[in-house]
Amino acid sequence: MGFDKNQQIRMKHIALPDNIDRPLEFYLAMEEFVAREIDEDSAFFLWQTAPTVVCGRNQLIQSEVNVDYCHERGIRIVRRKSGGGCVYSDRGNIMLSCVEKGENVGFMFDRYLRRLALELRRMGIDAQTSGRNDILVEGKKVSGNAFYKIPNGKCVMHGTLLFDSDFDMLRQAITPSEAKLRSHGVASVRQRVANLKEFFPSGIEVFKTRLAEGLNDGGETRVLTAAELGRIEEIAQTYADVRFVEGSNPAYAVEQEQAVEGVGSVRVCLKMRHGLVREVHLAGDFFMLKSPDAELSRRLRGKKPEEAAAALQGMDVPEYIANLTAMQLADIIKNCNA
Repeated sequence: MGFDKNQQIRMKHIALPDNIDRPLEFYLAMEEFVAREIDEDSAFFLWQTAPTVVCGRNQLIQSEVNVDYCHERGIRIVRRKSGGGCVYSDRGNIMLSCVEKGENVGFMFDRYLRRLALELRRMGIDAQTSGRNDILVEGKKVSGNAFYKIPNGKCVMHGTLLFDSDFDMLRQAITPSEAKLRSHGVASVRQRVANLKEFFPSGIEVFKTRLAEGLNDGGETRVLTAAELGRIEEIAQTYADVRFVEGSNPAYAVEQEQAVEGVGSVRVCLKMRHGLVREVHLAGDFFMLKSPDAELSRRLRGKKPEEAAAALQGMDVPEYIANLTAMQLADIIKNCNA
């Protein structure tokens, strides 16, 4: 799909007043602050942090992250509010955060991906969008992206730009499920990624400058004030809360995971009693528009997993999980081994 230059919009560059080293939670909070409290239709900022693993909103940390390795190496583990999979970020990775106003989230996210690929091509990098959230160069992933919606009508979109990341650390810190690896037809994470320095030899600082100038397109830069930094620090505390980082991560009696084309990895966790469902919990790297757990639990409570198709009749599953159909979800549920 090409990029319509008439759809290109000038994004305001949001900048910090200093170069202080900050934890990753600060930048997640900065996204929220910009979305909730700065009156801009479109804004962006670039950032980098010390080695950190960032888990998607719905992921079970123990199944996606080598927790012991991360603790031994001082790699922090945090959780974001968007869906998608785990990412590893270090000083060699550039994070891009964009906030846009609008109701059509799918359109905005697609436009964001195509705009990012376009800016890379303008720098001589043959970048192409791939699947639902990746950007590839020569068949290898250089950028993974995700989004979430703010109730005020704004969308937060963010992603990685691997420039000079330590792939040995990445490979050992993130341990994706076998089902996810099979869906990509490869044997390890390292086979799927490449650093942009292979295609842009001018260095990371030149790359960041060129990208920011391209996205800003001659527009203004908005420097945050000390008072605004204090507000962001307050929001950051909610990301540092252990209850948020660990999520529910519950131990269920029955689990089934499946990679669904165009959706992602979907893990169904069922709490059972006497062979009947008591509670349902979904996890994975899919894009969740709103939590389906309560509605699924209501529909399936007291039923057998193989009765899922009938139980889900009339439920608008894509309203909860982007691109997932009721039939696909029912198939995963009925394959759970009670």
